[in-house]
Amino acid sequence: MTTRGLHFKKAFFDLQAFWVERVVELADVDRLTAWHDWTSTAALVNSDGWHAIDEAVHNGDPAAVAHRSWLALRATLGAAQHGCFWYEVEDEGRQIRLHFANREGPGALGSGRRAARRAELASALDAACRAAPRADRLRGGSWLYHVPGYRALFPPRFLAGAVEADSRREVGQLALWGQFVRGDGELYQPRTDPFVRACEQATHVGDLIAAFPLKKLTVIGALDDVLAWVNRQ
Repeated sequence: MTTRGLHFKKAFFDLQAFWVERVVELADVDRLTAWHDWTSTAALVNSDGWHAIDEAVHNGDPAAVAHRSWLALRATLGAAQHGCFWYEVEDEGRQIRLHFANREGPGALGSGRRAARRAELASALDAACRAAPRADRLRGGSWLYHVPGYRALFPPRFLAGAVEADSRREVGQLALWGQFVRGDGELYQPRTDPFVRACEQATHVGDLIAAFPLKKLTVIGALDDVLAWVNRQ
């Protein structure tokens, strides 16, 4: 877990609690399963948090408990090494998996912060290359690949390979749910409001899945292309 510095206000968990009730109604699953498999909470709490959420599902406010559990876990996490970026090594050292999290606040992907984000990306990729010298591919997966400020950090050739992910397989991931959160942790209403309306009007599970305004995009491309791009900018 490398999410220290992320901001999630209780409203983010309230949104997922609303979603859970719709999932329970239309997908015929119990509430704890809906919280665990159909929200991003699994990425934000530990086993103690899940025990507390389990109790709250039966007698309490799961959203409030999930938020408190997240804050408790966040306080124990280590500091970021590459600003908003971090990476994992995959495929026996042949592929780098890139992650992004807004640890700065509002405007982190604005034009005025682009040089800082580019430097962080270059730092993360440089460290990744040292850790996995045989790596020749970079993989990313996020709703952020729809956002101009994030896309500007990558070469067009890399972005051209973006493929939409199946949102049903992503409902337990921040890579999908993160689109509803602003840099200060509050909800981003231009996406949240239509999502809520669509969920309220849903009559089957497919409607719920279709309610997400932005799909996660998965991108896999040549690592050298991205390295050349960030180092020449």
